[in-house]
Amino acid sequence: MNTVFLGLGSNTYPKAKNLSSAIAGLSSLLNIISVSGVYKSRSLLLDAQPDYFNIVLKASTFINPCQLLSFCKTIEKIMHRDTPYKWGPRNIDIDIIDFGKRIIKSKSLFLPHKEFPYRNFVVLPFMEIEPEYVHPENHISVEKMYDLLDNHSEIHRLGELKWL
Repeated sequence: MNTVFLGLGSNTYPKAKNLSSAIAGLSSLLNIISVSGVYKSRSLLLDAQPDYFNIVLKASTFINPCQLLSFCKTIEKIMHRDTPYKWGPRNIDIDIIDFGKRIIKSKSLFLPHKEFPYRNFVVLPFMEIEPEYVHPENHISVEKMYDLLDNHSEIHRLGELKWL
């Protein structure tokens, strides 16, 4: 059994429902252990896009990392994800943040997610559900990652997500 962490985000209406629907789809193949609260953050591009709702979930699964990546892409496709341009608005985005603390560097999959330590909208919800986590490659704790971020004020916890 593998422990995995996924980051989910949505910035098109209805954001919370999009996140809930994605969790429901993911739960068909993953055993969902915990889900962070919902965090609101601005678009990475700081353009006119709507703000994002973000969560991190912890799950267990018997599938391998490549199968999980394929499964996440399938859920995005089922939910009709349509991104008009790179980092454009999207109803759902599902990223594998960590898969059993494995280090994988391939063309299609980079684990742990290479941008994870630098994104407040991943670090903060991750810290909420797994405060003792230590990155397997750089050996930095998730709490230290948070301390190193300089944009703490740009993210706000909105509350719990109803997904059952």
